[in-house]
Amino acid sequence: MPASPHWRGAEALNGRSIGIEIVNPGHEWGYRPFPALQMAAVCDLCLRDPRPPPIPAINVVAHSDIAPDRKQDPGEFFDWAGLAANGVGLWPEEGAAPAGRSAGLLAAIGYRMDLPLDLLLTAFQRHWRPERVDGVADAGTLARLAAVAALIGA
Repeated sequence: MPASPHWRGAEALNGRSIGIEIVNPGHEWGYRPFPALQMAAVCDLCLRDPRPPPIPAINVVAHSDIAPDRKQDPGEFFDWAGLAANGVGLWPEEGAAPAGRSAGLLAAIGYRMDLPLDLLLTAFQRHWRPERVDGVADAGTLARLAAVAALIGA
């Protein structure tokens, strides 16, 4: 049985989150990059959220972050860096040195740890290191893990 969606220790996320449906055929049906206008619309929608308090940037996540055993979307073509540059979510600075072990860094960021490490690394890479999505904790993935953890003060 798949694990329930989880992020930063919280479960039952459907009752406490906002989901944005973004059109793309997905990995099984011809996955492709998201058009710039579509990304701009997502950014605009997020920035117009009228509810106080604002959603913490670390909580702007994907299906693949909260349910990596069941979901791949929005995937590695989603422009997380572009969203963060426009004030939605987070994106780490380049050049952080690898520090710590991948499992500890994934847990500090917010991933659930009761799933296989390669599955969690793949989910992390889909969001934070889209240039390499293979579930391997290579030096670049470890550096990006450390950068994201440092960004959130973990």
